[in-house]
Amino acid sequence: MSSGIDDDRTGLSGHRWLPGGEHLVAVARPELPQKDGLAGPFTALAALRAAGFDVADQDEVAALAGTVLPEVPELPAGEESRVDYRLALPVSEPGAGTTPEGLARAIETLSGGRLAAVPATGNWAPQSLFMLLAALWHLPRVALIADVDPAEFGAHDTPVRALLDYLDTGVPPLWSSRWRPSTGHFVLVTGMRIGVEGTLVSLMDGYASLGDNGLHDQPVEWVAAALSRMLVVVDVGEAEAADAAIKTAGLWS
Repeated sequence: MSSGIDDDRTGLSGHRWLPGGEHLVAVARPELPQKDGLAGPFTALAALRAAGFDVADQDEVAALAGTVLPEVPELPAGEESRVDYRLALPVSEPGAGTTPEGLARAIETLSGGRLAAVPATGNWAPQSLFMLLAALWHLPRVALIADVDPAEFGAHDTPVRALLDYLDTGVPPLWSSRWRPSTGHFVLVTGMRIGVEGTLVSLMDGYASLGDNGLHDQPVEWVAAALSRMLVVVDVGEAEAADAAIKTAGLWS
């Protein structure tokens, strides 16, 4: 599949979107930046809207997901705080954040039961992540929400030349992420670039400064190291197929 503007941006080839991934990015970008503390609701809102559900905003997702806002948000360098909340959300420190279980509940509720958010967890080795993404290409549409530790990522402005070298050699670039929040973060997994020796995973973030308007590529090894859990969001009729893909990868739901 063509990678569209993404290939134009990086000069990298071999990109394949996950089913519906390009549309998911297009729907997510107008919501940038995410509201402070609403990384999970940002990703879930994009998944819902990409599937055709008219959800008001990140706040509506957050309220149903049981999100608790941090007293002091941790933002990437250069990002401005966004606090235009429509709803009054609880604030607490510690204990702030959104759980994957809460996001799954919000997605299923706001879709009227027409979407399923199938959890995936286990040993996130690079091979298991690769196998999961490959298995999901057989579905008609998927939104993949990942609960990650951004400190495990590479620098979001890693030079294209270094990424090309990684695809050819499998040796990850030296630059590491400069954003290291003390709590987890949620991103959307949208596709892969498969090289001779290395594989890049494409991620859509809630902050425009991280990559190209939120979209960046990370070596599969680093994404696997960053991962805690995933939600595989599919039409409810595809829930069994999503579960089978998870098990094929040696993971569990």
